[in-house]
Amino acid sequence: MLLFDTKYLDRLCRHFSGNAMVGVIILSGVLLPALSIFARPISGYVYKWDSEGNKQPLQNANLHFLGNNKNRVITDAAGFFSIRHDKPEQTQLIVNSIGFVPDTVLIAQSDTLTRVEFVLKEGISLSEVEVKASKSDATIAKLAVQKTEIINSDGLMKMACCNLAQSFENSATVTVGYADAVSGARQIQLLGLSGIYGQMLAENIPTLRGLSAPYGWNHIPGSWLESVQISKGTSSVVNGYEAITGQINLEFKKPNTVEDFYADAYTSSVHMYETNLTASRQLSKKLWTNLLIHGSLDTHVHDRNKDHFMDMPKSKQFTAFNRWLYVDQAKKLESRTGISFLYEDVDGGRSPQCHRADVYYVTDVANKNFNVYNKTGVFVGKPGQSIAWINSLTYHDLRGYFGAEPTYKLYYGQQLSFYSNLIFSSWIGNKNNQYTMGLNLSYDDYQTYFKDKLAENNVPLTWLNRKELVPGAYFQYTWTPAKNFTLIAGMREDYNNCAGWLFTPRANIRYALGKNFVFRASAGKGYRTPNAIPDNIGLMASTRKFDINGIKSLSIEKAWNYGGNVAVYIPVNENKKITFSLDYFHTIFNSQAIADIERNRNDVYFYNSQGKSFANVWQADLSFSPFERFDVAAAFRYNQTIVTLTDGNQSYRLEKPLSPKYRGFLNLAYATKFRKWVFDCTTQLNGPARLASMTGYSDAAHYSEVYPVIFAQVTKNTKRLDIYAGIENLTNYKQSNPIVNWENPFVKGFDASLVWGPLVGRIIYGGVRLRLGRMY
Repeated sequence: MLLFDTKYLDRLCRHFSGNAMVGVIILSGVLLPALSIFARPISGYVYKWDSEGNKQPLQNANLHFLGNNKNRVITDAAGFFSIRHDKPEQTQLIVNSIGFVPDTVLIAQSDTLTRVEFVLKEGISLSEVEVKASKSDATIAKLAVQKTEIINSDGLMKMACCNLAQSFENSATVTVGYADAVSGARQIQLLGLSGIYGQMLAENIPTLRGLSAPYGWNHIPGSWLESVQISKGTSSVVNGYEAITGQINLEFKKPNTVEDFYADAYTSSVHMYETNLTASRQLSKKLWTNLLIHGSLDTHVHDRNKDHFMDMPKSKQFTAFNRWLYVDQAKKLESRTGISFLYEDVDGGRSPQCHRADVYYVTDVANKNFNVYNKTGVFVGKPGQSIAWINSLTYHDLRGYFGAEPTYKLYYGQQLSFYSNLIFSSWIGNKNNQYTMGLNLSYDDYQTYFKDKLAENNVPLTWLNRKELVPGAYFQYTWTPAKNFTLIAGMREDYNNCAGWLFTPRANIRYALGKNFVFRASAGKGYRTPNAIPDNIGLMASTRKFDINGIKSLSIEKAWNYGGNVAVYIPVNENKKITFSLDYFHTIFNSQAIADIERNRNDVYFYNSQGKSFANVWQADLSFSPFERFDVAAAFRYNQTIVTLTDGNQSYRLEKPLSPKYRGFLNLAYATKFRKWVFDCTTQLNGPARLASMTGYSDAAHYSEVYPVIFAQVTKNTKRLDIYAGIENLTNYKQSNPIVNWENPFVKGFDASLVWGPLVGRIIYGGVRLRLGRMY
């Protein structure tokens, strides 16, 4: 029996939509069920693919319901539309635009769908319009020039808790792990190498750089994101020279498309609590804003393996993000501004169950981050010609304390970064010859120091400051002589005050043979300035002595990346295809920053390897839908990652430690009609990884175990309220004894950085999502 009629619920939601505090009270006190409403707005965006495989707004696209030509709307400069659905029967929402293939989505009155996104393909279709009732949660972008995996908002919700790192557990491309067994730092791998070699972008603005890299994957809530695009190999030169293995671009929820008020709450069997709140408001015809707030709390002690160290640190985090959107269609101008703040405190180390004073080992990590940015673009001159200016200012404060008085390791750093990019885009002759050129400036000021008070190490306070100023210019040309062929060639020249002139050439090719075969290839160079201690933050959780002179002498890293991809689309029937994709990528370093822990078990040596360090990665992907609303995605990846180490006299070529040789991936997803119930299961099979030698390079290799990890989740969706429950690590697999010599954390041989498997066993979780007011 319903407590409220839905028309009164909708009035209540609209009344309270402008009051975020009332929304929180409603969330805390009353969770109202909801039914569909007999007249509701259907809103969303219409996009097109640009030459680089990125979504771009499509203006003046025409939308109407089948059989109702009077109620037509067109998209604005941002591609946005809103149309009223007031018929009790199901119907079809049709979108079309000159030069693009029309698309259609089925809208039923019992459907909870109120937001639709279309991405139109260029071309003319005289055949019957295809009706699509559902989209895959993770797809390979067919029209992208680079091999690009797109995870949409539904895909991000498959791993409900709750940050970017955990969202990647559902990706076949990215591998997620821990940097050490005590601090909670997450790390990812892309193309067999650490995530620091991939460029992170937040709506095409570089992010998670420098001091924010070790813990930044934990700082971005998954529910804030609209989608994630993961591109392999060398990418566009427009965003800088740092992308070596690929790019990961985050698209956040837009102020003019997010619900008036959104809230979610999460809890788990390990006493982890999280909540996210979003409030949105249109202030005028041209101006929108929204506020996103995240909070998480974990104060419980976890020590399931009884080694007297917490398996997961206690933590608390607060993040706020305010976004503004200004669109002036008359002036063809759009401006986006954002301000964000983060505070995080993470405490780990000794478990309270241990009563020995001589092993009172603690970890205390604190992160503070402030960012403000603006992106402004305007169409000028001929159609398709635009100027954009991007500016971003970031301050990050990182403090890491490992040990206890009077013996401890301490790292403290402050980073002030500024990024500016002026972009001009146009075309020559016709739109088959497009180009982008621009000027950009990046500035990083690092004020950092390191101290090691372990008596046997006796490393005094050491300042590791650096100021890096990099002005640069670039030019990128896109040639599309036919619809089935695209070439993107770019180059940039930068002057780095620490490394001198840096020339960056890159090229990407896409060729389609008919509708069902796509070939891609890429080649290019990249650079990266190492930040030795943040890049290897897990080594702080050991008694190893750091080679400070080696850190000071590290130079910029240089690497080439070559790769290719073949995608085959096998028709099954009129509406279904089997997608098969095969990749190969090769990354080779001319100079790589090495943190060598294998010369002996008591030291870490830092140096630039001049030998042959490289990574080869092969990956096969298969996806299909055996029947309606049931999706299957499978992948297998094989890694060969080699590093060249040296003892000063002789070089040794070894497999990179803690890098799995292979990884299998299987995702099964089923949704009932109109996604009222969603069931999802992901299985990972993680291959063996070579363990670092403790007694020298010539030791026989030892490998970690092969192990599976299984995730499962079920979600009940309604228009206003979603309820979900799930389980992580279903088999309860854990790495046994992840901390070496945990009994004596202040003597030589203690090491908590050698993590290759899960630290916590089975976790059961659940949560709710609530939407109030207008919904898109």
